[in-house]
Amino acid sequence: MATGKYQHLFKPLKTAEIPGQEQFFKNTGNADVNRWLNGRDHLDGVALNFSWGFYTGLGDWHPGMDPHIHPYPEALGFVGLDPDRPEYLGAEVDFCLGKELEVHTFDKPTVVVAPGGFLHCPLVTKNVTSPIGYSFFIISLGADPTTRWMGDGMSEEQMARMRPDPDSGIKSPMNSSFSKKRYRFAEDTVTHGNLYTHYVKPLIPNTMTARPLDEEEKSLFGEMALNGRKPGPGLSENAVWMFGPDLAGMKLNFCWAIHSQPGLWMRGPGRGAHVHPYDEVLVLAGTEPADINYLGAEIQIDMGPEHERYVIDEPTAVVLPAGVPHNPIVTRWVDKPFGVLMISLGPDHQTTYVD
Repeated sequence: MATGKYQHLFKPLKTAEIPGQEQFFKNTGNADVNRWLNGRDHLDGVALNFSWGFYTGLGDWHPGMDPHIHPYPEALGFVGLDPDRPEYLGAEVDFCLGKELEVHTFDKPTVVVAPGGFLHCPLVTKNVTSPIGYSFFIISLGADPTTRWMGDGMSEEQMARMRPDPDSGIKSPMNSSFSKKRYRFAEDTVTHGNLYTHYVKPLIPNTMTARPLDEEEKSLFGEMALNGRKPGPGLSENAVWMFGPDLAGMKLNFCWAIHSQPGLWMRGPGRGAHVHPYDEVLVLAGTEPADINYLGAEIQIDMGPEHERYVIDEPTAVVLPAGVPHNPIVTRWVDKPFGVLMISLGPDHQTTYVD
């Protein structure tokens, strides 16, 4: 990657790999491997923490510890790894919501919304049908990961694991506390209903690469959707874009896709740079479960009014502060399809082209 004025905004995902941290949530249903970055330690103070990982195991992700709450809202995305089958998750998942432990079961790509202070989980992987597993990402609107655990089955070993030895030099990836009020997760305590169905959203391709947008939809994209502007050959036709109204009013919009073709991502006016009135993070992640540090592609992005050019060839999060011009983005080459998660901290994707 070239050096320059904006190099500090490029964060390789492997920077979140801390020795011993992978055991923090190591349970049968949880990640085989993941990367978890936050504004406190990695993202220049952006009010965000997010994860990306690969999953093949069955069972409860946090045995005995759930449900839990956060002081901020979050969106939890379950996605498949086949670029040609956007409807295929490759797994079946149970997700409990609310103090009622209302169970929602899904086997297709899905995002679950958890407002700040709202009880959610346990989360149980019931089945994995994909031979390479599936992926999961969290988008949490807080720079400092914070959780209050409310399960009645927490062991002393689990609680000790949540409190790393201060002399070890390993920073805790999560500020954890433990509620006096506890909930028991069992077959006779869960419920089945539709109180929280509005928090469970299917991820179905819906962007301008897949179909024409109506006027209301165009308004969510700002200038990106004006005047018949079109995506370039580097974008996926299977992208999913979710906005604040889709996400229980979160100040968040995100786009998820697996890209497999080289070329320009978006045809813009002039030189194609634009700005947003809020912070954004562009996550470029590989889709090779055997090596989470492998991107399998080379992508270039211009930064700043100078169009300072950077080239990315490893999984990376690019921090795009509010008002900083960026783009165009071009995929130079692809050896293996790669994942793109665009996270913008506003309810819609306000975009203004600047040159």
